[in-house]
Amino acid sequence: MNQPLFQHTKHEEHCPQCGALLQIKQGKKGLFLGCSAYPQCDYLKPLQASNEVKNLKILEQTCPQCGHLLALKQGHFGMFIGCSNYPECHFVVHEETEDETEEHVLCPECKEGQLVARRGRAGKLFYACNRFPHCKFSVPTKPYLVDCPQCHGNLALLKKQQGEQHTWLCVNKTCRHIFTTE
Repeated sequence: MNQPLFQHTKHEEHCPQCGALLQIKQGKKGLFLGCSAYPQCDYLKPLQASNEVKNLKILEQTCPQCGHLLALKQGHFGMFIGCSNYPECHFVVHEETEDETEEHVLCPECKEGQLVARRGRAGKLFYACNRFPHCKFSVPTKPYLVDCPQCHGNLALLKKQQGEQHTWLCVNKTCRHIFTTE
C-alpha cells in the first residue's frame, strides 16, 4: 500500500499542424485546446460540441410539416420549440410579431427610413430605423403618431394609460416633453 490513492496523470496532446504541445485556454465560447506556438500556429480544438442542442421536454403538439411531436429545446441562443425529428425536419416555432399591416412610422431623424420592431441581445423588443447602420435612431417602446404640444413633433411614446387618459413622452431628444391626452 505504498501507492498513493490519487495519481497525477499528465496527458500530452500535440498539435497536428506543427507538433507543439496543445494547451487548455479560455475563450468567449468556453474552454478549448490551443497550440502553444500561437501566433505562428493558429490551430485550435473545442473541448465540447459547440452546436449542441438539448431536448428539454417532448410536447403534445405535432409538427405541421412532418407530423412528429414538437420538443422544447435549449440551443446556443436560448430556449426554443422545434421538431423532434431534427435533422430530417427543420421546423422551428417563431414568435408572432405585431400585425404587418400596422401603420408605417417614418424615422424622425433621417426622414427616409421607417421604424421597425427589433429584438435586442436579451430578447427585449425595441424599435429602430430600418436604415441601420446609416441611421442609428431607436426608441425602447412602440412609437405612436401623436402631436407634441411643445415642439409640434408627431411622434411620442406611451408612458402611462389610465382609462381614457394617456400620458405621452415626446421622442424629440431636444424636447422630451411629457403631456397627457384624453
